[in-house]
Amino acid sequence: MKVFTMVACAFLLWTLQGALFHRFWARKLSVILSFGCQTRVEGEDGILKETITNAKALPVPVLHVKFQMDRHLVFTSSGNFKVTDNSYRSDIFSCMPWQEIRRGLKFQCQKRGYYTISQVQLVSYDLFFTGHFVASVPVWTALYVYPKAADAQRLDLPFWNLMGQALARRSLLLDPFEIQSVRPYESYDPYRSVNWKATARTGELKVNVFSPTASWQVMFLLDVDSDRVWKDEALTEEAIRLCGSYCQLLIREGIPVSVCSNGTDCLSGGIGFLEPGAGPDHLISVMELLARIQIEGDGHLPMEQVLEELAVPGSFVPEGKDSLIYILISPRGRSSVAKAYGHLCRQSPGSQWILPVRPGQTSWTEELMPQEISHISIYPWEVAYDYSRTS
Repeated sequence: MKVFTMVACAFLLWTLQGALFHRFWARKLSVILSFGCQTRVEGEDGILKETITNAKALPVPVLHVKFQMDRHLVFTSSGNFKVTDNSYRSDIFSCMPWQEIRRGLKFQCQKRGYYTISQVQLVSYDLFFTGHFVASVPVWTALYVYPKAADAQRLDLPFWNLMGQALARRSLLLDPFEIQSVRPYESYDPYRSVNWKATARTGELKVNVFSPTASWQVMFLLDVDSDRVWKDEALTEEAIRLCGSYCQLLIREGIPVSVCSNGTDCLSGGIGFLEPGAGPDHLISVMELLARIQIEGDGHLPMEQVLEELAVPGSFVPEGKDSLIYILISPRGRSSVAKAYGHLCRQSPGSQWILPVRPGQTSWTEELMPQEISHISIYPWEVAYDYSRTS
């Protein structure tokens, strides 16, 4: 009789705890994932914060927390994850009543991009490990990985050549509303520039020296396509790094920049485009756009088509500007790109073409220079092969 009673009590306990866990295991159980910093640069390390809270009296003896993120964010710890098409992470916790567990997971940002985590899968068991419970919990956290800086010394030549062109054009355009200084009158000065207050105060004829206008700006044209049978992704990624570094140099000089790319913006679904602007906030917008540009897939517009559309009045090109200089960053040395770009830049002296190439391929520029873009400065940018990477 006692044995029967013990078996009955054990069965009742097993049934009750199974029903209890089935109904309440996930109640007031929360998981939060958040990147410690919302922006990183490729090659840097980051931290993913993992917070599990069990805000109830029922313990959760075993809890598997499983999620996935892009394979280019690689955890630096040795266990609990595997990398295939994505990085898959599985952690095991034991959550006591009213307990909060916090953990920081270190990872390395191996490639620029815009990365998100949107879902976590929870797996738990009852006290006797006979019941198996699964739940999917929505979460949201996002990380921008900016492209790393290009070689600043190599970028000096096109940058200072551009600055020389731009400043020469800028000096010809004076702002009639901004007085830089006052100087004595010369015979060649027009009377409309006479400063009558300074003349009356000093008793000598004085004229205003106006500041040059800052109405000129630079538009970057970023080509993410390839004309090779096998796409050389390293050339495209270097083109994106060049665009970010060049924009940073110009914005530091107070020069407005805009970006137009035939790559797809992963958030908007359209081509990558950013209106002109300057200042630290605009630089952040530039780097975020470059992080979001997708180079995979076949849905990109040909760069020739983008250049032709830009040449049409009222397209992406901002109106009402005195000066606009174009900078094409494209690894495609095709004559079709040269013709379209030459047509676009026919009234924009000082425009440049930065051409990422592999060692031994700089002869492309010699074929292009005598043709439609002889008035455009071409800068081959050699990208060495990286034999240390296996993927």
